[in-house]
Amino acid sequence: MGQGRPRKQASVGDLVVCVDAARKDINGHNQRFIGLVLDKSITVYRIQVVDSGQEIYWPTDATYLWKETI
Repeated sequence: MGQGRPRKQASVGDLVVCVDAARKDINGHNQRFIGLVLDKSITVYRIQVVDSGQEIYWPTDATYLWKETI
C-alpha cells in the first residue's frame, strides 16, 4: 500500500485485515486478525473472524482489504 493512494472499501464476501490499535502484541505492534465481511454500512462492517468464527462489528477505518496487503 503506497502512501497517498486511496484505500479501497471492502464488499460483502471480501477478506479483510482488521487492526486492533487498542491491543498490542509482544513486540508492541497493533494486533491484527483476518475476517470475512458479512454485511456493511457506511462506517461499520459485520465481520466473521476466520480463526474463531465469531461475528463482530468493526469500524471501516480500521480494516484493509486482504488483496491490497499482498
